[in-house]
Amino acid sequence: MALERVNYNFTYPSYSQFFNDVLGTMSETWRDLEPMQKTPKGWMSTVKRYGVVAWKDLYYAVFLALLWTALRSVVTLYILKPIAIASSLGKKETRKAPESAWKLLFYSCTWSYSIYILFFTTHNYFYDAPSTFYGWRSGAEVPSEIYIAYMVQFSFYIHSVYATLFVDVWRKDSVVMLAHHFVTMLLIGFSYIFRFTNVGVLILFLHDITDILLEGTKLAVYYKTKGGWWYAVCDTISTIGFILFGVAWYVFRLYWYPLKAMYAAGYVSQMVTRDIAFYHFFNGLLWILLAMNVYWFMFIVNMAYKVLTGKANEVDDTREYEAFSDENGKTKKME
Repeated sequence: MALERVNYNFTYPSYSQFFNDVLGTMSETWRDLEPMQKTPKGWMSTVKRYGVVAWKDLYYAVFLALLWTALRSVVTLYILKPIAIASSLGKKETRKAPESAWKLLFYSCTWSYSIYILFFTTHNYFYDAPSTFYGWRSGAEVPSEIYIAYMVQFSFYIHSVYATLFVDVWRKDSVVMLAHHFVTMLLIGFSYIFRFTNVGVLILFLHDITDILLEGTKLAVYYKTKGGWWYAVCDTISTIGFILFGVAWYVFRLYWYPLKAMYAAGYVSQMVTRDIAFYHFFNGLLWILLAMNVYWFMFIVNMAYKVLTGKANEVDDTREYEAFSDENGKTKKME
């Protein structure tokens, strides 16, 4: 049975404390499980006992996924692509710009909505991450504002699997991107089924901001191909955008994400109650997501190193398969 609240003086941990507390708690609680609970049959029993999902949730998710796919096609065909053509971008940039613009629009909307949830409602989870598990119980009603965020995000990642395979430009990390989409869908899906939605909305907030900065920076790089004063202005914007992107990636995904969300889910949750269903599976997915964040941060560090050492004279994207040159003969790889 979940406790309503504990008298627990919480301070955010150092990295060493984070690893010790979370991994130690996961190891201890794993040893405490009955042998049956560690088998597929035991997992299914846990799902049946604690998992709660309605058919309408699945209908909404599928409907919205189809809606995102149709909406993207219409917006790209009648708005984003004509703008790219009218902007006289390079051939490859004209093909790539609508993709970045679409993602920029989506993530700007979802991040703004998560700001509303975390800073303008009673869901004070950013400043008080441990409270994400206060009063946890199986089948608890999900607040409507969080339910909307979950349906929108889950359906969008269903759409994103299709888009990565058949719509988006294929890149060196596209396989990892697909894995990320599936991990994210599992996280969103299982956190909804087992009512970890409070910490879930915090995790979504901590990840969407970097996508906004990434897509905005890529658009600035694309518009450099217009030449003239556009090149100088967009070169400055892309450089500033890259710096902000790198800083935000570390702060949001490699600092706040593990020390706020993962620490709350992996350690503080067990201080509140030992009755949390699928604790190890959910936290295992969080660790996989952290590993992906570190993997992509390596691309950012690699790009920064090349620029600082003069091996690259401008911001590009080391994930691209092929480079191309602008009218000044400068190599680009940005998506």
